[in-house]
Amino acid sequence: METRFGTSTPYSLGIEEEFQLVDSTTLELVSGIEPILGALHGETVEKRVKPELLQSVVETSTRIAVNVEEAVEDLVDLRSRLSRVASEQGAAIAGAGTHPFSRYEYQDVTDRPRYAELSDSFGWLAARHLVFGLHVHVGMSSAAKAIACADGLRDYLPELLALSANSPFWQGRPTGLASTRAQILEDLPRTGLPPMLGSFANFENLVEHGVRVGCFPDYTHIWWDIRPHPRYGTIEVRICDAQTRVESIAAIAALVQALVATLGSAFECGEMPATSPDILLEENRWRAARDGLEARLIDVAHDTERPVADAIRSLVERCAPAADALGCAEELELVEQIIADGNGADAQQTVYYDTGDLGAVARWIAEHTAPQRAVAGW
Repeated sequence: METRFGTSTPYSLGIEEEFQLVDSTTLELVSGIEPILGALHGETVEKRVKPELLQSVVETSTRIAVNVEEAVEDLVDLRSRLSRVASEQGAAIAGAGTHPFSRYEYQDVTDRPRYAELSDSFGWLAARHLVFGLHVHVGMSSAAKAIACADGLRDYLPELLALSANSPFWQGRPTGLASTRAQILEDLPRTGLPPMLGSFANFENLVEHGVRVGCFPDYTHIWWDIRPHPRYGTIEVRICDAQTRVESIAAIAALVQALVATLGSAFECGEMPATSPDILLEENRWRAARDGLEARLIDVAHDTERPVADAIRSLVERCAPAADALGCAEELELVEQIIADGNGADAQQTVYYDTGDLGAVARWIAEHTAPQRAVAGW
């Protein structure tokens, strides 16, 4: 297996965003990825704007960044360029985990061999896969540390999901969930909570066996909430919904980077990652998907429950020294702002309850996705 661990600065960052392509007037999803890609041909960002399974989705990826500020500056530039090109096509980009009212039945599959294969393999489940995520890559100095950090991150997936939940609507109706995306994703195989891997050799053996018996062609067809990405030399945190506001991405990226560095330091000191029972982690993940920042999580260590906001604050406190060392302390402080003001799901629901109009929700998402200020102006 090709690996590039140790080829970038330790704990460097890369951020991937999956955007909705919407009609600038009706706010309906549009199958418009090909004109977007054509308009970007020859531009410097061409290779960092990619299609996805459905033609109403466009993915961007930042360059490798040393810190959160650098990654977010690049992200804002990508949003600006993509917004301009989309506007020229009569479209706009929107950042949220699901579209409030567009239906999956009307979306076209992207004409690429990988996506044709997925569509054939999963059928209706692939068509229903109309969801949008935020993925954060963190560079790792070794394969062994990557696995230890991935194993350690499992316990904190519910906190990351609650913080990032941004998909309370689906197919034109409220779902009662803060992150509908998280539940839709679990319909596909090889998704959700990853197993405890223990070592990179175990991961290699799992992948080799899966390829050999025809489960999947390679490890990029494993879509766990966290996965090692040997070809990039990273671990990839995939649980988060796509975000509307740039500030939210800065906060989430800072928390992820600082948490991975904290777990990496523990590994260097010989500490083993936490191993909470899967059934309790699955329960916490469900509570976070349902209730977002109002969730009460099972506190495995103390055999009780506590508000997810308290769990997130404890996590921020634990990660603060690493954030100082990485230069993302200011962005980490934005986590408290999300707790105080609400996550993306809360903002969408406020617009809906104020207006009773999912069209107003879709417009709010699109308007707040387009960058309106410099990173320094939080």
